[in-house]
Amino acid sequence: MNWEIVIGLETHAQLKTQSKIFSGASTAFGAAPNVQACAVDLALPGVLPVLNKAAVECAIRFGLSVGANVAPRSVFARKNYFYPDLPKGYQISQFELPVVIGGQLAIQVGQGDKSYEKIVHLTRAHLEEDAGKSLHEDFHGKSGIDLNRAGTPLLEIVTEPDMCSSAEAVAYAKALHALVQWIGICDGNMQEGSFRCDANVSVRRPGGLLGTRREIKNLNSFRFMQQAIDYEVKWQIETLEDGGRIEQATVLFDPDTGETRAMR
Repeated sequence: MNWEIVIGLETHAQLKTQSKIFSGASTAFGAAPNVQACAVDLALPGVLPVLNKAAVECAIRFGLSVGANVAPRSVFARKNYFYPDLPKGYQISQFELPVVIGGQLAIQVGQGDKSYEKIVHLTRAHLEEDAGKSLHEDFHGKSGIDLNRAGTPLLEIVTEPDMCSSAEAVAYAKALHALVQWIGICDGNMQEGSFRCDANVSVRRPGGLLGTRREIKNLNSFRFMQQAIDYEVKWQIETLEDGGRIEQATVLFDPDTGETRAMR
């Protein structure tokens, strides 16, 4: 009771298009490595991206479903970072002018007499391309690169830090998961990576300034989301009560140990 929990979620929903967001390559799941990566996805010299109209229509449909403002003009930007599975050295995303601004989603938390409704406000939803995938198994000290996912259309849906428990975060994620499937923009398959969440978690004294947040990446299970947030909250509170400081970090959840660990 001496601490308040502050949670915001960033969700990547893979859009149900037949081709990628800037190329004509297929988005079908399960193909052999690199057979669905065309010249645009490989970032070969001289290629130009061409925006997929169907991806924009999916984003507009989502914006209308949550009562958001749909921008008459949105702009793409380059998000620069350097990973082996990102051939261009940058990701095409939206920053200053996203396609969807604002909106809200009503969620039902808990069951029975203790259940309650809460409104989670959305900051934005923007279009972007996915990166490829680094493969580390069966390569004997080396890594393989599969670029089939490179260029897959994503809608990143960002909330305000409105949630104050793992139960609320899971209720929101489940409501969003149901919505994107119902309006037909995402198949919601979490095992295949079509719907995955990042949780920004911090704690503070009641009424105090926002604490330093740590981001739990790539949660693709509602059960793991609840476990990860509960562990992270407990760890942050214990660290602060022991006189330590929370450093901003990106962490991963290990289901085998039930703990989070620093990623970068």
